[in-house]
Amino acid sequence: MAKIKEQNETMTNFGCSFKVDMINDQVQLQEKLAYWESLPFIAIDTEFVRVDTFYPIAGLIQVADDTGIYLIDPLDIDDLTVFKPLLVGNTIKVMHSMSEDIALFQTISNCMPQNIFDTQIACALLGQGISLSYQKFIELYLGLAIDKGETRSDWLKRPLSDSQLEYAAKDVHYLYQVYPQLVSQLEERNLSEVVQQECALINLGLTDTTADMDSYYLKLRGGWKLPILSQVILKKMASWREREARKRDKPRNRIISDKQLLEIVDRMPKSINALQASNILKPGQNRKYGEYLVSLINGTNKIPSDFKPVPRSLSGRKLDYYRTLKKVSESIAQEKEIAPELLGRKRLLEAYITVLFDKQHQQEPVQLPEEFGAWRIKLLSGPFEKIAESKLNA
Repeated sequence: MAKIKEQNETMTNFGCSFKVDMINDQVQLQEKLAYWESLPFIAIDTEFVRVDTFYPIAGLIQVADDTGIYLIDPLDIDDLTVFKPLLVGNTIKVMHSMSEDIALFQTISNCMPQNIFDTQIACALLGQGISLSYQKFIELYLGLAIDKGETRSDWLKRPLSDSQLEYAAKDVHYLYQVYPQLVSQLEERNLSEVVQQECALINLGLTDTTADMDSYYLKLRGGWKLPILSQVILKKMASWREREARKRDKPRNRIISDKQLLEIVDRMPKSINALQASNILKPGQNRKYGEYLVSLINGTNKIPSDFKPVPRSLSGRKLDYYRTLKKVSESIAQEKEIAPELLGRKRLLEAYITVLFDKQHQQEPVQLPEEFGAWRIKLLSGPFEKIAESKLNA
């Protein structure tokens, strides 16, 4: 395999105006990792491919520090778990829109990164919108127009082009440059610690556990229309698919799509012939998975006492309550100049309403769940308790 460092002999810094070094071997990487662990912060970004696999495949890892930019070729590194001490250590890891990078590091280093500073979240706290793109982010803070043409290029092909390497180097370079500006703005508004709080909450949602695999069915919102026993079967099928996708390293839809799962459970074919006649699955899916899916249908006749049904869309009093909470959280967000969608995340408000109605007859006020995070609880608990007193006791 041609190594990226061979390109460096004929091209200086790949068109960048700053220093760019390539890292292609284990010893060199470990030396830099030891240095990065000693720093207060670094900027880090990744390029990967996740088209035909369940798990992302690393194509390039970029790090910016106080000495320059480093492009790490993961295809030339034997052991990527050496990133773990850095990822879980005290060094602040600056990222933009962290979720996909976190998923990659979970895959290659078998750890959940800690002490993340997501610049997208920082921008939302500064009133710049909930999902500011990297391109708009850099234009806003540095006044630069970035070409994102290489975003979807093939990062596993070797040699990588000079254009790809320039794009990757600039991405992490600009991220490093903007970080101090963001920290200064957040400190002026006493929000500097909130970014990492929110990143830690996002990490909890990204943690890949057995419980998460067994709860995927709750994301299939059309499932609430099914009878409860059918939902139990849906849970079993969705849990099986999660494990199958991981075992085969294939995207979920390459195993069986959400739509197919819901159709099977809706029709409940009790034989392989009935399943084939339904034309829900393709012939190859029938051969591989048909008998097992039918066995789940025929083998399920009880509803576990702790079974959690698929949540249905809010309606009636709950929907009215949601709209009231949303309006209040939007008002507080505007007053604090925070992106309203960040403060009053729909998922959090819906979860709170469910708990509230389940416990509406208890004497004590229902506390906001820990999933809200300390900073949201501080802003919302008082107003939300007043709304609960007026609406639930009306």
